[in-house]
Amino acid sequence: MTGAEYVAEFIHKIGCKRVYAITGGACAFLIDAVAQHPDLDYVCFQHEQAAAMACDAVWRVRRVPGVTIATSGPGATNLVTGIACSYFDSIPAIHLTGQVNNSESAAFQGANVRQAGFQETNIVDMVRPITKYAVQVNSAEELRRELRNAYRCAVSGRMGPVVVDIPMNIQKDYCGEYVELDEPSGGEVSSPEEIAAAQDAIDRLFRKAKRPLVLLGAGLGLAGTTAAVVEWLTKRSLPFVSSWSGMSYFDHDDDLYCGPIGVYGNRGANYILQNCDALLVLGSRLDTRQRSGRPEEFAPVANILVIDIDAEELKKYGSSHYGVLQLNLAAIPEVVNRLADGPVSPPEWTRYIAEMKSAYLWKEVRGRAAGPEMSPYSVVQHLNNGIIRRDAVVVADCGANLCWVYQVFKRTEQILYTAAGNSPMGYSLPAAIGAALEAPERQIICFIGDGGLQVNIQELQTVAHYRLPIKLIILNNRGYGIIKQFQDSYFSGRYEASGRGYSLPDFGKIAQAYGIDYLEATTLEQLQGPVFENNEPCIVDCRLNENAQILPKLEMGHPINDQFPYVTDEEFERGNAFVSFAGRRSR
Repeated sequence: MTGAEYVAEFIHKIGCKRVYAITGGACAFLIDAVAQHPDLDYVCFQHEQAAAMACDAVWRVRRVPGVTIATSGPGATNLVTGIACSYFDSIPAIHLTGQVNNSESAAFQGANVRQAGFQETNIVDMVRPITKYAVQVNSAEELRRELRNAYRCAVSGRMGPVVVDIPMNIQKDYCGEYVELDEPSGGEVSSPEEIAAAQDAIDRLFRKAKRPLVLLGAGLGLAGTTAAVVEWLTKRSLPFVSSWSGMSYFDHDDDLYCGPIGVYGNRGANYILQNCDALLVLGSRLDTRQRSGRPEEFAPVANILVIDIDAEELKKYGSSHYGVLQLNLAAIPEVVNRLADGPVSPPEWTRYIAEMKSAYLWKEVRGRAAGPEMSPYSVVQHLNNGIIRRDAVVVADCGANLCWVYQVFKRTEQILYTAAGNSPMGYSLPAAIGAALEAPERQIICFIGDGGLQVNIQELQTVAHYRLPIKLIILNNRGYGIIKQFQDSYFSGRYEASGRGYSLPDFGKIAQAYGIDYLEATTLEQLQGPVFENNEPCIVDCRLNENAQILPKLEMGHPINDQFPYVTDEEFERGNAFVSFAGRRSR
């Protein structure tokens, strides 16, 4: 095989059916080899950023790493934002970049020049901080070895993206016969001692708890163990909340589920978390969107135990009152199934939780500036109530769009995801393209804002070319809603660069230009019918009030149980029935 043919066979062997690519001189041999492989194909994107974001969706939908191919220089650097999405969300993805011939590279010049070959760029050093592994190969032996190393690294331990940079001469040269991949290894098996330590720590945490609670994070879902943990919670009558990323892996109708927590989390779920006295955190890094900028006020009276695969994440708790334990979360089912019966939530705690769920969970909050137009929450709930199928793939974008979806979307069997950590504008369209390609049997729903759509609007051509049946739901408030609400709080409503200076095209004409069906909706009654049932792409432009708000939301300087819009002191005290926050409200 040539090096390029070897790469194509490697892609096939790891379970991929296609690569996401834009061609170029430095990667043309790779793409041609993929095209000639009997079991592979390529998908042409309009921008490498979008290819990387679509690649990020592959693992989320099929549980195999996605693969991109890009050329050197600008092709490689355009991948960076999508690579960062995968890195911060622990998604395995493999990015293959072409590079100039070794003989043309700066390393062969005998001087520290900026660039020797045309479009030569040191992509490896650029992406090293946002990859688990990044390497340039300079021989056939290195190509064989580093492809294996990169794959094992991507899918082992705390997963993430990798980059392999392949000079053109390595792509063309003879590479030898294909060497079969070993099974991935590296932290996959937990020792009996680690499992026993986890059992003992959880048992001690809950032994005397009167108000127990469990927080499920994305780490459980990525390890494939959320279902086993929820089964254990049911047996023990343990209530649980989730991070936004953790929401994607269980049925939200579960009686013990109390809602998502955090800065934009559910008010009732935040009350419950702030009043618990024992909190078990499984696979969540507890970032500032969960604990706020004042982490010392997070679960203030609780004994907290955080279990995570990443030792570095655990170091950040330092000498705080948190208990920490490193464990591969694939072992969690074995841990919890060996625990003794209990704990069972006391009746008083159970009644309180039921009251908080009844008052707040899945309830729409009408903003003071909502006006007569459709509320974004009502749009999401209307679509969620029967129009979005139970087997759909649902992708949300960023900013206000993301908050409106994740605050009220009730998942049953759907695949639900977003680029939670990096959260770039425009992610959901290419991520939905990836879903449509990898799961053609499913309904594909893409929520996006009018601003986010313009960041990757060129990918409507990819949708049109492959006739992907994506239902693109624009939550159109004609501005950057999350920034405008921030400016309401801190800049007296001066909408600099979020309203003033911002503009948008006629999406109806855009849809016509790409040959995609278009529906403008000003009422909920319009959001139904054949457009959601056929196998064609469609843009659904939902016209919202320009000042539609994200509610509830946390403002700076407050604990997560004191969100805007601020409730009365009576309601606040009712929500904090077990922990006194008297005198600590400042609004």
